[in-house]
Amino acid sequence: MLNLSNLWFAWSKQSKLKDRYEIEGRKSLGPSKYGLVIKYREKKKDGQIRTVRVVPKTKVINQSRFKQEVNQLRYLNHENITRLIELFEDDKNLYFVLEYCDGGSLFEKILLRYHLKQSEARYLFQQIINCLNIAHRSAICQRDLRPESFHFINKDINNLDIKLIDLGFQLIYVDDYIKKSNNQIIDTSRQGKLYFTAPEIFNGKLTEKSEIWASGVILHVLLTGELPFDGKDENEIYQNIQDNTIQLKTKGIVSDLIEKILKPQEKRFQIFQIQKHKWMTQQFSEEEEILDINFSKLKSLTQNNFLQKIMRGYVADQVKQGFAENLRIVFDQLDITGSGFIKIDLIQKSLEKHQEFEEILKLLKYVQTEDGTINYLDFMNQILEKRVFVDEERIYKTFKMFDLNNKGKISNENLWEILSKLENYKYITKEYCSLLISEVDRDQDGEIEYLEFIDMFFKRV
Repeated sequence: MLNLSNLWFAWSKQSKLKDRYEIEGRKSLGPSKYGLVIKYREKKKDGQIRTVRVVPKTKVINQSRFKQEVNQLRYLNHENITRLIELFEDDKNLYFVLEYCDGGSLFEKILLRYHLKQSEARYLFQQIINCLNIAHRSAICQRDLRPESFHFINKDINNLDIKLIDLGFQLIYVDDYIKKSNNQIIDTSRQGKLYFTAPEIFNGKLTEKSEIWASGVILHVLLTGELPFDGKDENEIYQNIQDNTIQLKTKGIVSDLIEKILKPQEKRFQIFQIQKHKWMTQQFSEEEEILDINFSKLKSLTQNNFLQKIMRGYVADQVKQGFAENLRIVFDQLDITGSGFIKIDLIQKSLEKHQEFEEILKLLKYVQTEDGTINYLDFMNQILEKRVFVDEERIYKTFKMFDLNNKGKISNENLWEILSKLENYKYITKEYCSLLISEVDRDQDGEIEYLEFIDMFFKRV
């Protein structure tokens, strides 16, 4: 039961999240740097799938600012921004129930398609600008705009409708910082690479125009697959960003638009100027050519190892379903408050009574938590990460599933033949499969050998 003195939002649901929703699937959608992201389904008949962001209250540094922006998010309703449907809270956590987009992040679907026209890139860019426009009008700044901020609404390869998925959640409850020493980046609150970070942010000056700059970089990558600045390493690239050393790879009037977006802050285009630019209303012919995109460089800008993710999923599926379900039952019994989080010491005491969980008990001391509590899906993800279920037999069995010719190697054709039959990857192209293999193929013979497969599987990404 929530202590009313700990109530943050008068309009939040004070009932238990699990009374109305149940976890969909066996894994989280992915760890957020500041909270877990989980897929839930409504318990009612034909219930909708939702995304739930779990935000620990202890993570919130500026509580008044956080509350102000969340209250604004409550009333934000736009077709290109995921809608906040409802909010649950208990003494420790906030549970934001949001629309679910299952089409993958911006670059992921482009890679699966392995082709894009300039008119399609413009359609995506227009949606990005629409998002920024409505957010800025509502006095909300996204703060860390990047390709992963946008997800397609569904898996249909021809549907290019996107939504901004993390407005208000990226840096809303931490202080934004980039620490430098001798002009080298040594630490930052921002996730991943800083390729989409505006020059002024490196000096601690973040404004709405910083997001406009990020949108220009995203547009350039959509059109070419490459960043609009070069460098032999990350620090040289970051320095070129700060120095506004821009090298466009685009052609035609779109270059004029990108150039004006990537100018220093005081000269940078505003949203209304972008919307009026002639490229934004240009007519494209029906015989429009496919863009010449460097897909290899585009793939290097994504934050996940796609092939590793797929193969780990195959290995995880070999874990006995009953085993995972039994472990889930134990969690539910211990989760008296319905918060979805329980104390590690309670897990240990309970699992000691079940001989089949002996192997997991050995791993409990290595499980990482913030305050001694953990969510079920986060716990299962950590178990997989620490290889409890990943033994040689399961890895080899997964390898042989893809070795269709029994040659001891996985070919491009093998990979495409299996993945293209799966609902999640039915649109995958042979060209993209070839690119995935090239990232793992150390001897560059165009196929994945077992040792290369092992290295890929355990590579930390």
